[in-house]
Formats: sequence, C-alpha cells, structure tokens
Amino acid sequence: MEVEVKLRLPDAIAHRHVTTILTPSHVTTHRQENNFFDGSSNELSSHRAILRLRFADTNPRCIVTLKAKAVVVDGVSRVEEDEEVLDAAIG
Repeated sequence: MEVEVKLRLPDAIAHRHVTTILTPSHVTTHRQENNFFDGSSNELSSHRAILRLRFADTNPRCIVTLKAKAVVVDGVSRVEEDEEVLDAAIG
C-alpha cells in the first residue's frame, strides 16, 4: 500500500517554514518529469480523472498512471489508481 501526504500551503512563507522543518531529515532529491494528457474537450478532467506519463531519474522505465474518482473525507483523499510500467523508449 502506498500512502502519500500532500500539503496545501497558502503561500511561499508557509513553504519555506515546512522546508526549514524537513531539511534536517533530507537524504536525497529525486527528479521526475510528469506529462499529463486529456482530450480536447477535457473528457478526463470533466470526470475527475487524470492520465499521466512519469519519467524518473531513478528508473530507466516510465510509468503510465490513470487516477479517477477521487474522494476527500476529512482532508484525506482516496483515489482509484491503475499503473503500468513501460520501457522509457516507448514513452
């Protein structure tokens, strides 16, 4: 199971504050490129879905992800997610 924490920060000052708190625990930075796709009439986003192609510096493959039907309860988001790993040369 994967658990993600996403913080919605109100401004740059809040971002700097969180960064200051977390910096002592920082081990390494991973770089990634995310490409998002939708139809010309927003067919995915109009149904609260996203299609993403992710490339990461730590993996020679790319990951295609479809996320849909997100539900937020008490600030916690739960979302259906399907992933497939592809050779980066294909992506």
